[in-house]
Amino acid sequence: GTCCRVNLISSSVDEVVAELTNHLKEQNSNYSYSIKQHEKIEDLVVIRGGSSQSSTGMDELYLFNSPQKVSSTRIEENELQLSALKKRRGRGWPMTHRVVVVDRFCGEAVLRGANIFVKGIICADAGIWKGEEIAVYADIRLSKSKSLTRGLLLENYSGRCVFLGIGISCCKRSEYFSQSTGIGVRMTQTAGPPQPPLNGVLGGKMMLQNLPSIVVGKALDPQKGDAILDMCCAPGGKTSHLASLMNNDGFIIACDKSRKKMISVRDFFQSMGATCIIPLALDSTKSLLELQSSQCWRSPKEIVDAASSSKKDGLLDVEGFYSDSFDRILLDPPCSALGLRPKLLIEAQTSADLMKHAEYQRHFVRNAIPLLKSGGTMTYSTCTINTAENEEMVKFILSEFPCMKLVPISPELPGCAGLPGVGLTDQQRGMVKRFDPSGEADTMGFFAAKFSKQ
Repeated sequence: GTCCRVNLISSSVDEVVAELTNHLKEQNSNYSYSIKQHEKIEDLVVIRGGSSQSSTGMDELYLFNSPQKVSSTRIEENELQLSALKKRRGRGWPMTHRVVVVDRFCGEAVLRGANIFVKGIICADAGIWKGEEIAVYADIRLSKSKSLTRGLLLENYSGRCVFLGIGISCCKRSEYFSQSTGIGVRMTQTAGPPQPPLNGVLGGKMMLQNLPSIVVGKALDPQKGDAILDMCCAPGGKTSHLASLMNNDGFIIACDKSRKKMISVRDFFQSMGATCIIPLALDSTKSLLELQSSQCWRSPKEIVDAASSSKKDGLLDVEGFYSDSFDRILLDPPCSALGLRPKLLIEAQTSADLMKHAEYQRHFVRNAIPLLKSGGTMTYSTCTINTAENEEMVKFILSEFPCMKLVPISPELPGCAGLPGVGLTDQQRGMVKRFDPSGEADTMGFFAAKFSKQ
């Protein structure tokens, strides 16, 4: 199902359920949905179903790789030169619709239920007008391939692509590439399981978030008044969940080394009303300050209060924090991301590539543990299925840092035991949470572990 995490700062589960119900009724969709509070996670609303209310619709579209047989106003042949028409047929483009091609990441978002923002459009047929029904494809070139120049005519496109679905153009073609913001195509049908149309719905009151990511926030169990560090916070979903669970009563430091990301994250936190979060452009692998003999230990709040703002972007200039500063730490470091889905393209990685991720993650761990107070709690999580970054990282933490004790994540929360044969005892495997994308829970691949510092 689609997971909608309620922002308890500005709304309630009952309010979100009622507004989602009304919204989906107004969409006049061919599909019906069930909207209910999750049975074990009180701030989670799950939308299930998508059952067809008619004998026609997307069930028929699943049978085709392109919309050749979808009823629509056809492209008139006199709009195209004969040579162009032959070329179009030869390359397999639909003859019933004009086409836009979006980048791969935009395409993956479409399969999760998103509409298409103009910045995601790479190229398009000539002559597209506002309100026209168009066919949407996603470019699936490798990341290392030469990038395409945005604005290409479809006839000059030479990449590999896959069909995503049908949508309504929200503007004329030229505006796809002249505007920097806004929706370019509103999707009406997607070539996959139907997703509820929730783009921009109930902004500030809820957000779409994967179930395993919500489990992490619940596992960390933030309490009012806590000082918390999120070491790799972008895009901010987990951090804002902590603020919601604390009802803004606490002090959360949210870090990422990218200033660009942190500016965007700051705006997101503001939209969620999460005033207890302090966004910092800070590399968490270098965030542990050494206390000199001439210095006095200062708390995170004292350091932040004394910091000056950057004249360029307003972010606070903070170099780091001292040992024993935080009650709780959320560590969700960069990873191989093998658990993310939907994936339109999986790029090959060698075992050496995967080990580089694990080594990089250890740098975060080595900074996190000194920053955590004695008696404090840390969660470690990734969105990958690679054991070197998951179970073996738990083993590393326990062996290298005797002060850290693995503690069980509540059995009431979703998730399975860790994998056997990769360094953890059966008891330890039962304390962590692993999510398999092929499992019954039907989630992304994910891993989470919880530690207490003795």
